[in-house]
Amino acid sequence: MTNGFAGLKVCARTVELLKKAGITKPMPVQEQVIPAIFAGKDVIARAQTGTGKTLAFLVPLMEKINPEKKYVQALIIAPTRELAMQISLEAKKLVGETGIKILAVCGGRDLEQQKHKMQNVTHIMVGTPGRLLDHIRRGNTSLGGVNYLVLDEVDEMLEQGFIDEAAELIGMTSKERQTVLCSATLSEEVRKLGKKITRNCAVIDINPEQATVEKIKQICIKTTEEYKQKALEALIQRYNPYLMIVFCFSKERAIELEEWLATKQYNVDVLHGEMSQAKRKTVMKAFRDAKLQILVATDLAARGLDIEGVTHVVNYDIPHDVDWYVHRIGRTGRAGREGVAVTLYTADEIRWLKQIEEKLNVQMERQNLAGETVARRVSRKAAVSVKTNKTAAVAKDGKKSSKPGSESAKQVKKTVKPGKGWAKAKATTKTKKVGGKNERGKSRKSK
Repeated sequence: MTNGFAGLKVCARTVELLKKAGITKPMPVQEQVIPAIFAGKDVIARAQTGTGKTLAFLVPLMEKINPEKKYVQALIIAPTRELAMQISLEAKKLVGETGIKILAVCGGRDLEQQKHKMQNVTHIMVGTPGRLLDHIRRGNTSLGGVNYLVLDEVDEMLEQGFIDEAAELIGMTSKERQTVLCSATLSEEVRKLGKKITRNCAVIDINPEQATVEKIKQICIKTTEEYKQKALEALIQRYNPYLMIVFCFSKERAIELEEWLATKQYNVDVLHGEMSQAKRKTVMKAFRDAKLQILVATDLAARGLDIEGVTHVVNYDIPHDVDWYVHRIGRTGRAGREGVAVTLYTADEIRWLKQIEEKLNVQMERQNLAGETVARRVSRKAAVSVKTNKTAAVAKDGKKSSKPGSESAKQVKKTVKPGKGWAKAKATTKTKKVGGKNERGKSRKSK
């Protein structure tokens, strides 16, 4: 059977490297972006994280680099250190025996050590705006030979106020460069920036609903603020996840929850924006290596982090922004794999749940903590509307119509009362292999 990437005119060497990594079928964003880049077009691509957009620009980039030329030919700018490191790691998987040299340039690492590496040959530079500018102003590197430019997570770059620094970097690259912009949203600001720095541009818009929902089972569970911790514990015991990320709305909230889970002897750690880069790196490595089972995080971890094997995401605090909901649950179901996303909500938060469902045109499965489906309640207003439509149709056929709203709405399924199934949710979990050792869902926290 012909490999899907070969059909996109990707060279045999890269196709083989992708195959060794278990990647044989292009994702939708790759099917559109790769041919556009090979055709020499600039690209603005809207695609959610987890849809394969990193490979979409890396695959053709690797074939445009000439290893014989001893200078920087490609620049990839990212808003966060984590994303820059992730892109660098993905790019190195495609190097093979080409001799292409890749360097990650971001904060949190020794400046002099980076300077030393720059004195050797670097073909592709991946970094954050501030650290890249720092090196350039010190005369440690030059971007004059860059003819391939990528701005990843552009909307995040704009939101964090890095765009002026990025613009300064862009001005140092070749005017004949090819430019690729990737963003999770196509806001007016993103479009304006794209119009300013691209030419002969192909706009590729991957439907966020398809990208997010296709492989992720979305569940919502009603609880109370007082019972949220117990609700989360019940979910962990029921699912016994391989890797789970639990999202909280603040640093304080995340720390408090992580400490509580630790007292329950779960293998857990926390990730938030005020941790040192060294600590963040240590935590992420432990999680990637499955030495941690549960990561409690703020939205810092929702953008740009590609962690293989995340089986479950829990919105401990429901996000008030639909884009953040998409970014959070996109940590699971990566690259077409299946995943489960559970959102806990209280009676006061129903409006946020409805907003997410309406804007993404999805209907989450309502469950209780035992995993049983709970029927959705039909409002009296909706019931009256349905009844009115039915009676109108009957009247049109010349039959006797009944009084609209005379019957109460009936539920399709019997509603399960809140709290039912706690005992079932406490069932003994199965043993799972975590971090190379057989551990139970309740494993001791690594010291």
